[in-house]
Amino acid sequence: MTLNYLHNAYLGELYGIRFFTTFIEQYSDPHHNNKWQALLDIEIITAKKLKTALIPLGIACPDYDQKMTQQGIEDANKWLHLPWITLIDTMVAWVAPYQQRYQQQAKNAQQHQEIFNLIADHENAIYDFLVAEQAKSTESLQILQHFIDSHTK
Repeated sequence: MTLNYLHNAYLGELYGIRFFTTFIEQYSDPHHNNKWQALLDIEIITAKKLKTALIPLGIACPDYDQKMTQQGIEDANKWLHLPWITLIDTMVAWVAPYQQRYQQQAKNAQQHQEIFNLIADHENAIYDFLVAEQAKSTESLQILQHFIDSHTK
């Protein structure tokens, strides 16, 4: 079951990559492209690190998954029309259960702790960014940048 959680998390990164790429390409307000790019970077970094950790465990990690890619596009298309603050409010509610689930999985992990921590940390960064945006904090982008910086050195 543990490996299944990790594989699903990897597939979730493929979903997120397509989801955020769709926003970069099509969101109506280009003033937020730097934020979309940072969110995309987090997904790409996490996917690469997961793939590196999971392949030696015998878990197939394709670079492309039709189902996850299509779902990412479909979900993004549902929200592309939303103004920024409405979109952020929607995404906070949407991401919260994932953030809680990944946090719990990391806490309960009996093995592969580093991988579970990466998954939780990446989701925490996304969630904390969204909450900061919701609060109109000028520090929100720094939350994403901190994750990026700490995982690319």
